[in-house]
Amino acid sequence: LPAIQEKHDDVSMLQELVKRWANHKVLVGKLCRSFNFLDRYYIARRELPTLKNVGFGCLRKIVGAEMKVRVKDDVITLINQEREGEEINQTLVQNVLEIFVDLRNEDDTQNMEYYV
Repeated sequence: LPAIQEKHDDVSMLQELVKRWANHKVLVGKLCRSFNFLDRYYIARRELPTLKNVGFGCLRKIVGAEMKVRVKDDVITLINQEREGEEINQTLVQNVLEIFVDLRNEDDTQNMEYYV
C-alpha cells in the first residue's frame, strides 16, 4: 500500500496499482493451485470462504478502505481528459476497471457497494 500511496501523480499511482494487482493475482493463483486439496475438501466441508476469496478479500480491504475513492476519482479524471480531447492511456483505464470487477466478492454478487 505505501508503494501505491507514495505516487503523487494520478497516472503513476494507477500504473503502480495495476502492477501490484497483477502480482497479487499471480500469487493468489499459485496459492490456490498449491492448496487445491484444501479448497475442495476441507474448506468446502466447513463452509469457509475459498482461498481465492480470502486472498482477494485482503487486497479488497486494503485498497477499498484506503484507496477506493482516490482510484475512482483518478479514473474519472482520466476519462474527462479524454472527453476534452486529450490523449490518455486507455489500456490503463481498462485495467483499473478490471481490478474493480475482480475485487467484487464472488459470494455476494448482488452487493454493489464496492462500486459506489
